[in-house]
Amino acid sequence: MGSTRENGQAIIVFVIFLTVLLGFVAVLVDGGMSYVERRDMQGTADAAALAAVRELPTSATQANNRAHEYVTTRNADAKGTLRSIQFSDSNRQVRVTVGKSGTQNFGALLGLDAPDIAASATARVQMMGARPGMLPIAFMRDRFTIGHNEEIKWDDPGGGNRGAIAPQKQPNCSEASGANDFRDLIKGDAHGGIDACATAIAETLDTEPGQMSGATRQGFDARLAGNNQTFDDVFKIDPVTGFHTIEDTDSPRIGIVPIIENVNGTNNWPNGRSAPIRILGYMIVYIGNTSVPGNPAYTDNGHSVWVTPVRPLLPEDFEDGAFVDYNASLPSPVVFRLTD
Repeated sequence: MGSTRENGQAIIVFVIFLTVLLGFVAVLVDGGMSYVERRDMQGTADAAALAAVRELPTSATQANNRAHEYVTTRNADAKGTLRSIQFSDSNRQVRVTVGKSGTQNFGALLGLDAPDIAASATARVQMMGARPGMLPIAFMRDRFTIGHNEEIKWDDPGGGNRGAIAPQKQPNCSEASGANDFRDLIKGDAHGGIDACATAIAETLDTEPGQMSGATRQGFDARLAGNNQTFDDVFKIDPVTGFHTIEDTDSPRIGIVPIIENVNGTNNWPNGRSAPIRILGYMIVYIGNTSVPGNPAYTDNGHSVWVTPVRPLLPEDFEDGAFVDYNASLPSPVVFRLTD
């Protein structure tokens, strides 16, 4: 009798031990699977929000369609569903939530319900605002094409203004003037020069007359210092949105340039020395002539400067706060960003 009782107790202890062991296995295996699925679902939410926001603020209907298309078709392997899509701030912001029932292996043996896997992402359409460190060159509105290599500063043997501007310089935001300041503003603080002060949209600056060829050579030679990164080394096309992503945020070939207009409201460069122009917006550019071996920043011994304007998807933490609300009347390229 005693032996039978002990055997029965051993079986009970073994069953309890097996149940506890299965519980640990369920936590480890199913928990690890849930972590992977939650990570994948967050990626789905991020991509769906970015797919939707590129249609804003023009069409919330199209944005809704884009999010559904991405979740159900382009990201079918994740097997999630679009649970909600919310628009706010005059359709300048979208929040997408996706989810599914998680995969369960050992947990089902213990009678546990499958975990709910959900993730949300918020994206916003904005424009770049004023920030320190812009280059002392500018595009007139409607005189550039996104993704096209452009001559932003040009040679003009007849004289006049040739694409150069004179922003204020740090640390005290005093007026920049002359070749030395022009050179140092091109170099920027990170490369032994000075950073331009942030100039708010709608404020005015003066043009910088003259060729400034020597200062141009010296400034870009110091800034790039032999850097041989191609456009594709610095920027890629995002397959979801069709816009650019920054591959190397520390590249000296990334520049910020303003978009301007003549104070008389035209897109013609003004005549005269130190003539005023008005800031309309900002854009990010790749510095370099992509049609010349080595992608030099300047050609013709410094008379010309070449850049490629891009329409970027900026990292979530890229100088947050230095953006302005989307305004259809401004020519500044839009910026689509994940904000949450």
